[in-house]
Amino acid sequence: MIAITTDSLKGYGLDQIFEIASAAKLDGIEVVIRHEDFDTQNSDYLKKLSKRHNLPIIAVSTPVNMTSSKGLKVVNLASEVGASFVTLTPPEIFNFDYKKWVKDEIKPLRKKKKMTIALVNPPVGTILGILPKFSFNDIYQLKELDDLVLDTSNAANKSEPLLEIYSVLKQNIRYIHLGNNRNDRDHTLLNDGNMPLESCLTRLARDNFKGPITLKLNPKALGVGNLDKIFSNLEGCKKFIRKYFPEA
Repeated sequence: MIAITTDSLKGYGLDQIFEIASAAKLDGIEVVIRHEDFDTQNSDYLKKLSKRHNLPIIAVSTPVNMTSSKGLKVVNLASEVGASFVTLTPPEIFNFDYKKWVKDEIKPLRKKKKMTIALVNPPVGTILGILPKFSFNDIYQLKELDDLVLDTSNAANKSEPLLEIYSVLKQNIRYIHLGNNRNDRDHTLLNDGNMPLESCLTRLARDNFKGPITLKLNPKALGVGNLDKIFSNLEGCKKFIRKYFPEA
């Protein structure tokens, strides 16, 4: 399954984002919730879009600046729209409420809602150049959690290379956010960057990975504003993935 996040097409309205993803013959969409965008929080509207464009909502993603109560709302929304996955943004280091919710409340919620609720590996970032910006910054801390999303672009500039991160966490990885990284630009096109995505996809195929592979791309890199460029880039991404993971 190859899907795309709505944030990859940020700049268009949700209806057109669904239309583009459907026309590009993607298998599903991940809706990224935004506090200021009420359409992303309207389950009835999201279900209408999914039906209108014949495109399943496979995942719902939490926004930044989370709290435990907002996290629960996102999980409930995902359940209402029939999504099988919730992808959780990593807690910032001093966001103790959200961090505690991730550590203590997610496991029982998974069983109650019968869905996969998975934390995304944090990107590189520091506060004042000293403290890590995000909790669960260490891969061995992440390994203690049951379900994870591997964001390949977030792995750039970590002390451990992408393939080592994958090797350590592969038993916990349920979902992939796929994007490349070039210098200071993150979530670039799959063939534009320095990440060993070919090897990562080959290993996923070898290990019989069954979860979604979801394109998480910078809208500018994808070509937002030029539909011909978007469709060309999406076709290139699909070919790239299927070259190394034919079953996707």
